[in-house]
Amino acid sequence: MPTDSNPEFTEEALSGPVIDRRTTTALLGAAGLSGLAGCLGGGSGNATETDGSDGSDGDSGGSGGSGDSETDTPAESSMGGTLEAGWFTGSIDTLDPPYISVGQFFQVAANIFNGLVTLNQDLTVRGDLARDWEVTNEGATITFQLREGVTFHNGDDFTADDVLYTIRRTIENETPAAPKLSTLKPVDEDGVVVEDDYTVTLNFEQPMAPALIYLTRGPGRAATIVSQGAIEEMGREQYAVEPVGTGPFEVASHDVGSELVLERNEEYFGTDEDGNQLPYLDGVTIRPIPEPSSIVNALQSGDIHFANLIPLQNASQVQSADEVDMLQAPGVNWYGLAMNQDREPFGDKQVRMGIAKCIDNEAFIETAYFGNAISAQGPINKATNWVWRDDKPDDQSFDREEGMQMLEDAGADGASFSILTTQSSLRQAQAMRQQLNSSGLSVEVEQVTSSTYWTRYEEGNYDTTISGSVGDPDPDQSLWNFYRKDGPWNWVNFQNDEAHELLAEQRRQLDRDERMATLQELEDLLISEVPHAYLSHQDDIGAARTEVNGFTHIPFMRPLETVSLSE
Repeated sequence: MPTDSNPEFTEEALSGPVIDRRTTTALLGAAGLSGLAGCLGGGSGNATETDGSDGSDGDSGGSGGSGDSETDTPAESSMGGTLEAGWFTGSIDTLDPPYISVGQFFQVAANIFNGLVTLNQDLTVRGDLARDWEVTNEGATITFQLREGVTFHNGDDFTADDVLYTIRRTIENETPAAPKLSTLKPVDEDGVVVEDDYTVTLNFEQPMAPALIYLTRGPGRAATIVSQGAIEEMGREQYAVEPVGTGPFEVASHDVGSELVLERNEEYFGTDEDGNQLPYLDGVTIRPIPEPSSIVNALQSGDIHFANLIPLQNASQVQSADEVDMLQAPGVNWYGLAMNQDREPFGDKQVRMGIAKCIDNEAFIETAYFGNAISAQGPINKATNWVWRDDKPDDQSFDREEGMQMLEDAGADGASFSILTTQSSLRQAQAMRQQLNSSGLSVEVEQVTSSTYWTRYEEGNYDTTISGSVGDPDPDQSLWNFYRKDGPWNWVNFQNDEAHELLAEQRRQLDRDERMATLQELEDLLISEVPHAYLSHQDDIGAARTEVNGFTHIPFMRPLETVSLSE
């Protein structure tokens, strides 16, 4: 879809089997993902961060496999083995892609499933389950040619019907992933057309140049292909725990809260540049570890090879550890104090603003994260640099005296409430309690298990909690689900007509400058209405022992198919 401001978006440039780096970077910008451009560079043979400084156009697509490696092929002696991984959470409750609302859960699921397309580390878009595609109708229609001979982990053949089933299920069940497909025509009105077993066409209501980004296995996640046969046989609850996909690893067993065992998919279609079948590992054993010091100690002792996430307060410990590398990329997130407006006194905007002004973000970050974060004045993060501003409204800026006066005027001085938390976020909750109690409030910390936390949070059974968007680099993705009146993650029950309309308006704006202005107007409104007291933006930090090779660090993603272990 050529435009005056985006001449790269021609049908030829957007068609497959590979989109070059220049066009993909433009797509990322149009989708609001431009902050990834500086984070994704050429391949690296070791588990270290990449800086995106190679400057190549990345036109080579390798052999076309989903896991085509851009890292050095490991020696045969390094292939095989089991990666012992720690996940910084109390449990991994669901791995059913459209239902996932926790970034750490999708980091696992992306190793079990595939999308229609995916991103290389050098920012080229290439086929995943699609081997090729053609963009027509000025960008509103995409026809995918699918890979033949691909099977799900249960042996079922993958066909175009699985694409239709996946998209229909995602939309009709109103899953958290459904909003990413909101511009698709109704599924039964030519939205998804199965041409034959290995050809499927998606028709959008209007030209949608960034659609391919939203269909990736990486940042898009709107069409992560699930197995209809397995879901019908197992039922959704069991499928959520032990799902069946087409990805490099399959679930061997899952004891929720204790251990998830993944085994190599022997039939996986992905290969590296030399034609070696991926993944290199025999398997991955994932253990939930919710206590910050425990996950770092496990790395240092060699009990685990890899940690998906390092608490910011432990970053310096990892940096100084022997035989451990810190993996760091800019974070695409925001965190805030969520205040449940269904509970008193949080239905009163003046109370929420009074609480926000009683919070010293810099002191909170120093206490909770040892300074390893930046203060958030609003929800739009710095990685989405095209819409980021340094001069955001200061409505929520720290002024304890003013905040306490606002609470007194609203009759909420001395109010009692709790902060719901898990063990992994206990330090943050305690730091918040200390600040709020210093402002005359009576605040307690309520620690529960991860499973209980998410059940209660989603049901609105809490007073306050520290939460936010942890893996949605597009502003739409991190705002639409949280602040639409019917948003699937609107667990603070924020009901605002103006915000609702601004969210819809920015989705219709293909001109980036117009969309930027709308998003900034929306952010101004959110700052003043205080559905959250905005706290911080955090870098995406993981860690691995030096014997881990071939890890590709894409912000908030944890792909393991090219990982190998050296002795």
